[in-house]
Amino acid sequence: MLVHLGMVPVTVVSSKEAAEEVLRTQDKHCCTRPKLVGSNLISRGFKDIGFSQYNEEWKERRKFLVREFFSLKKVQSFGYIREEECNLLVKKLSESAVEQSSPSPVDLSKTLFCLTASILFRVAFGESFHESKLVDQENIDELVFEGETAFASFTCSDFFPIAGVGWLVDLLSGQHKRLNDVFRKLDAMFHRVIDDHSSPERSKDHSDIIDLMLDVINKQGKNDSLRLTVDHIKGVLANIFLAGIDTGAITMIWTMTELAVRIRELSENLFLEE
Repeated sequence: MLVHLGMVPVTVVSSKEAAEEVLRTQDKHCCTRPKLVGSNLISRGFKDIGFSQYNEEWKERRKFLVREFFSLKKVQSFGYIREEECNLLVKKLSESAVEQSSPSPVDLSKTLFCLTASILFRVAFGESFHESKLVDQENIDELVFEGETAFASFTCSDFFPIAGVGWLVDLLSGQHKRLNDVFRKLDAMFHRVIDDHSSPERSKDHSDIIDLMLDVINKQGKNDSLRLTVDHIKGVLANIFLAGIDTGAITMIWTMTELAVRIRELSENLFLEE
C-alpha cells in the first residue's frame, strides 16, 4: 500500500509475503534508513554506522570497528573496566547510606546512566567519566535523551523537503534551534576529546577507538579501501555515545524495575536459599 506523508511517498508493508520480500529477499536494497534532517546533522552527513547508506564504504567502516572494538576478544578485554566501575558504584552507594543519618531515596535511573557512561568513557574515550570535563555529569541522561530524540525525530522538512514550507515551519516552531543545540553540545565534546587524543603529550599506554581511527587517518593512502576523516570519527562517536549509554542504562533500569515489582518473590527465594 502506498501513502504520502506530505510530499514523501511511503510504502506500507502489511502482509507476511511483502515483509519477507523486504526484510529477506530485497534486504540489501531496503536496509538503508531514511535520510532525515536530524540524523543527517548528528551523524555529520551520514558518516556514522547506524544511519549511513549501505555500500562498500559502510562495509569497510563496519568491518574495521567490529575487528578493533566490538569483537568478542575486545569486549572481554574491557571486563576489568566494567568490574572496577561497578565496584566503585557499590562502594559509593554503601558509603552514602552509612554517612546519612536518615538515608534518602536513590535516583536509580540517573545512577545507572552514570554507571554506563563511566564504563563507555573509559572504553571509548580513554578517560574517567568522573574526572572528565567534557560533559556535565549531573545531566548526562538529559544529553543522551536529547541526542536520541534528535536522531529519531521527524521534522516538517522531512515531509516537505522541496517547497521550503517544512523548513519555515521548523524555523518558527524552534525545531531547528533544538537540533542545532544538541549538535553543538555533542560536537564540542567530541572535538575536545579528539584534540586531546591528537596531543603529542598524551600518554599512549592504552589505545582506544579514537586512537585507532586517528592512526588510520594519518596513514591512509589514496587507494585504501578504508578512508576516514574527523567527521567519520565524530559520527561513530555519536553512535557509541548515544546508543551505548542509552541501551545499557535502559536495560539495567528495566531489570531493576522487574526486581522491584517482584520483590516478594525475590525475598522468598533468598529466604529458601538461606
